[in-house]
Amino acid sequence: MKASHKNERMHRELFPIAQGSVPNRVPDTPPDDEAVRRMHSVMPSESLPSLAKDADRRAPVWRDLALVLAATLVAGALFARFDFSEYAYRLTRSAERFQIDELPPTLVVLALGFAWFAWRRYREAQSEVRRRRALEEEAEHLLAENRRLANQALAAQETERRHLARELHDELGQYLNAISLDAGRIRDLSAAREAEIHRLSLALMQSATHVYREIGGMIRKLRPIGLDEFGLPTALEHCVDGWRERLPQATFTLAVEGDFDNLSDALNITLYRLVQEGLTNVSKFARTSRVEIYLARAPGNAEGAGEIVVTMADDGPGVDLAKPRDGLGLIGMRERVEALGGEFQLASEPGAGFLFCARVPAQAGLPLCIEPNEAVNAASADPAKSAK
Repeated sequence: MKASHKNERMHRELFPIAQGSVPNRVPDTPPDDEAVRRMHSVMPSESLPSLAKDADRRAPVWRDLALVLAATLVAGALFARFDFSEYAYRLTRSAERFQIDELPPTLVVLALGFAWFAWRRYREAQSEVRRRRALEEEAEHLLAENRRLANQALAAQETERRHLARELHDELGQYLNAISLDAGRIRDLSAAREAEIHRLSLALMQSATHVYREIGGMIRKLRPIGLDEFGLPTALEHCVDGWRERLPQATFTLAVEGDFDNLSDALNITLYRLVQEGLTNVSKFARTSRVEIYLARAPGNAEGAGEIVVTMADDGPGVDLAKPRDGLGLIGMRERVEALGGEFQLASEPGAGFLFCARVPAQAGLPLCIEPNEAVNAASADPAKSAK
């Protein structure tokens, strides 16, 4: 009975769309962040406190020293109250030949030695903490630099992809249309006189059509269709529709909440690539599963513009996250999200499905040195036209 309740609870947490808690449309009112918090609550925390933060949370040295001095004073007062020295002398007087009365000064020397030993170890520990804190700061700086370089590399890659998609559509598409038109003209002229030329013109038209379709597929891989013209939700719907055709045995559900206008191109393409990579993983490991995609923009406060949350859950075979994986897909997804200052978390167990959650600031990728209205205009100015 307990196992069934647990499975039912996990089912509700992993698949909120099927339970009716997430609408399958874009509402006119600001989204409720309760579903976002529920989806985030099932994510395991992967952040571990650093050594420097642990050291800062420890009790201060002077407080510990004050406790030792207070305990010493209390013990001295008790010994004076009950004449402990006289009692110890009477107790050990019969063992004078063993020099028991010389034991107290010996213990005093031993205590001083232990105090000196503890002080030396304390100094060494403090030095080690400072060294590790410096190493952590250097590691954080290097990690930030690596993420900045990775972000620049991804931005350059997406710019090059957009340029290639435009060139393929404008140049090759134009010439392929011209070839197809010329072949159609040859077909019409040779229909009644030259059977061989007529056959070759038909083959040429078929080849041109095939190449045009292949180029269209390449363009869709290079740049998502509709992302620049119609926005992120429409591009995701088109992407999910394509996977519905490729994987008819799987069930896909896409739910969108909030306004996704005026986002930076880097954020739009990152969120799209996350869903794209997640669907690719579904096609590899969970081809007959139920997949739920949830995209929401959490409302902001006076200090910021909120955050974007995207989650994807499936009821496939799942994986053991403790085991190392050969693929780089999840690593690339994490790097894309963290390069924009977001968080990327995973939850999966063998036989219990797979879920990932990404949370990215809504202002990620926008210039920080200009006003919000100017940032909106800069993000929407000169949009690149992708091929259809």
